[in-house]
Amino acid sequence: MANLKRSWNEIAPHYGRRYRISTATVHYGPLSPGDDKLRLLGDISGLGALDLGCGGGQNAIALSRMGAHVTAVDFSVRQIEEARLLAEKNDADIKFHVADIDQLPALKSDSFDLVISVCVIAFIRNERAVFNEAFRLLKPGGRLFLSDMHPLQYILDEKRRGVEFSSAYPFEPIRMRWRWEFGNDSRGGPVEAGFEHYVRSVPHYCNALIDSGFTIARILEPKPTSRSPHRGFSEEIMREYPYIARHLPITFIIGARKGRKT
Repeated sequence: MANLKRSWNEIAPHYGRRYRISTATVHYGPLSPGDDKLRLLGDISGLGALDLGCGGGQNAIALSRMGAHVTAVDFSVRQIEEARLLAEKNDADIKFHVADIDQLPALKSDSFDLVISVCVIAFIRNERAVFNEAFRLLKPGGRLFLSDMHPLQYILDEKRRGVEFSSAYPFEPIRMRWRWEFGNDSRGGPVEAGFEHYVRSVPHYCNALIDSGFTIARILEPKPTSRSPHRGFSEEIMREYPYIARHLPITFIIGARKGRKT
């Protein structure tokens, strides 16, 4: 976990500049329509909303624009610094916390109406601890929206002659390690960092949410669109994997509601 924090701290300002994520609407990942098109959240004016893994703060600001009282959490100090600057620029009143999203003792139980976590859960080793914490923090009947990159993106690879399998289907979670490169910094040195994440199937996440007490309300595999609010990453995928980007889901979204544990 410490290495992952260091990596996000390293690339935080470069990520925001490179991928140009909109604050006008909640995004659910690259090439996915935003909430202005999917309309999953509905009227959240006056509700308490929690953004788990807020990154640079774009979704937290979008939630605030919709009238929610927003709390946003990320384990990266540099990401929270970037988020605070962006929130100030957008005149958004948001409570930011630097913390691991699977351990949030500073936040009270049954205190939020809505929790979102977008393109974060794959970086978390113990996803069930995150779901247990989200369940604790939600009010009875509160809603959770979880999204991430679709596992198909990691088991298929686009070649000149078509699409080939590059990995097995994640019947069990698969840990992947890779490096993210962002060109050079202001001093001319390379900006890159090592990362690892876990490829899990959509049913795996659904079952883990159910085990934590949630009721699954909906599952979406949105049709890719170049008009995604996650702009720069969408353009990158379209450029490097044009067939996959046009014909396969890039992200998944799970909507769940807090029920009562049995």
